Amino acid sequence: MTLKAIATFAGIIGTTYWYVQRNNFAFADSVNMINSKSFTTEEPESKIPIPTYISLYDGTKAKLVGLGIRTVSFLKMKVYVIAMYIGENDIEILKKWKGYDKVKFLSSTDESVASGLLDQPVDLAIRIEPVRNTNGQHLRDGFVRALTNRMQNGHLNDDDAEDVLEALKEFKAQFPKSLVKTGTAMILTKQRDGYLRIEYEGAYIGVVKNKWLTKNLFMGYLAADNPISEKAKISIAEGFDKILNISNSV
Repeated sequence: MTLKAIATFAGIIGTTYWYVQRNNFAFADSVNMINSKSFTTEEPESKIPIPTYISLYDGTKAKLVGLGIRTVSFLKMKVYVIAMYIGENDIEILKKWKGYDKVKFLSSTDESVASGLLDQPVDLAIRIEPVRNTNGQHLRDGFVRALTNRMQNGHLNDDDAEDVLEALKEFKAQFPKSLVKTGTAMILTKQRDGYLRIEYEGAYIGVVKNKWLTKNLFMGYLAADNPISEKAKISIAEGFDKILNISNSV
């Protein structure tokens, strides 16, 4: 199976407003994310309160790193709030990695820092909360299109293509087909083993055992060129910088 064939397959899901396009996003202002005395942090544009801590699949706490809003600007429509978390028990593990550099993380041409961070054996979670009612298909299609974009831009070799295609089918099958209401949340966790765990409203949906898919789903938000939310990327960069600097100063 060639990359072209995969891209064709992934594209047969209909055009949706979730497609990642250059210049089609408006973003929230960056805010100070790490506030252990507060239960929530407000996303500035949507005014939605986002949990400062969440519980991961193994019962451990995860700390908010950064957040932002996904907006389809040509429709002037706020879509969802994205928040990234790191397992509290994994902060000490991450600080042993000496590759973090905020300036390089925010580069528009170099993805090495973000890629290196995602290679670390730590739990990272993305929490998605819709700003308005949507459905599982819209969410699914947006993620699949982002992954297809990564494939087409040379981030996948032909040797891995067959396995990724199977993982993509499995990923698509995991999403709820019903209404996804505002105020509810989907959590996508990059587990320490590199696999992707999917949960919706606290309920386990499944695990996709493909490291390429997991990493590149997260890279959609951390990409050097045209990330899904530029301001979320900036907020996440600042959050990691603060967490690691605090950790290293103790």
